[in-house]
Amino acid sequence: MTDTRPQQEMLSSTAGSAGDAGMAAVAAPTAEPPAAAEGGGTAGGVGASVWVNSKKINALWAISENRNSWVGVAGVGWVKLANNSDSAVVALTMLGANARQTQGIVNYRQEADNMIHEMYVW
Repeated sequence: MTDTRPQQEMLSSTAGSAGDAGMAAVAAPTAEPPAAAEGGGTAGGVGASVWVNSKKINALWAISENRNSWVGVAGVGWVKLANNSDSAVVALTMLGANARQTQGIVNYRQEADNMIHEMYVW
């Protein structure tokens, strides 16, 4: 099986590689969130529905698989976009791309599944 995930470190100079132990059935970005790379545990994990405000998108990641798109949130790390429907993942990917291009402020709702389900780009 060929590893099709991005190999470059995109979030910070301290970001590390996920390695073979971190490989899951679903492809994911290889760059670790800054806090996880420093031994601080998994960054960005939530246990309930929360709003995260005033963030910037600094990276995008997608692969030629159905409903597998991620955004790199500054100060948080990689966050997967909701994959409950084709239209949801396309709309959130377009919003993420716009936020990355314009460097606009982003407010997003992250559910207990640790995916972004709603996003506002200012």
